[in-house]
Amino acid sequence: MSDIYLFDVDGTLVMDGIIPKSAIEAINRLKEKNNIVMLSTGRCLGQLKYVLEKIDFDGAILNNGSIVVVRNEIIFKSPINKSTIQQMIADNLHLGLLTKDKYFAFNDDEVFEQFYDYFNIEKAITIKKDVPLEDVYSLGVYGLDLDQLDVTRYKDLKFIRVCPIGFDVVNKGISKASGIKFLRMKFPSSKIISFGDNYNDIEMLDQSDISIVMGEANLEVQKHADYITKSPLEDGIMYALKKFVRSI
Repeated sequence: MSDIYLFDVDGTLVMDGIIPKSAIEAINRLKEKNNIVMLSTGRCLGQLKYVLEKIDFDGAILNNGSIVVVRNEIIFKSPINKSTIQQMIADNLHLGLLTKDKYFAFNDDEVFEQFYDYFNIEKAITIKKDVPLEDVYSLGVYGLDLDQLDVTRYKDLKFIRVCPIGFDVVNKGISKASGIKFLRMKFPSSKIISFGDNYNDIEMLDQSDISIVMGEANLEVQKHADYITKSPLEDGIMYALKKFVRSI
């Protein structure tokens, strides 16, 4: 039975807008051995064009676990209640809204620009202050004073700090780890090996059979690793697969 390899995107597979050639080679080798290779990311599908142009993945855990797609089949999805989003809009939060395919925002406040620069991602599509008709699967909440935000106002949501100026937000009970639960149901005999670097990877790392954390990750995240590899731009993915997993 093939194993399942999960790769976080920002800070793991992609660093400073670069996918190292060694990472592309390593993933292609895994696929040649009939392993299932997937992304596991807070991004929506529309934010992954740069990655998908370079690597043919077998699926993805998207929107921090709110959608799980394997070989073009959606095996799980959990949209956010639109009335909750309307409440957050009324509270004047700086919101990014992520559907399955698109990333929206209501304005171009400076904090959005800082967030785009922090993760080196494309700008959101600016829309009027109304919830998109299509389902929203995750949110970004941005600000310079997020420590003052009362997240308990939104009882059906979970807030995950991903950087000093940003939270990822999903329904309670949802995470990259909940995505793993559905993968185990579909592929009960497969071992799961995950790569990550950020706080939103912790639950995924804990639920994997082998967890690998990139060398530049925060020390708190490193505590959840079976192995700590080199940084992405130091060929960390290839290094880990050769030295720790010995799968290529």
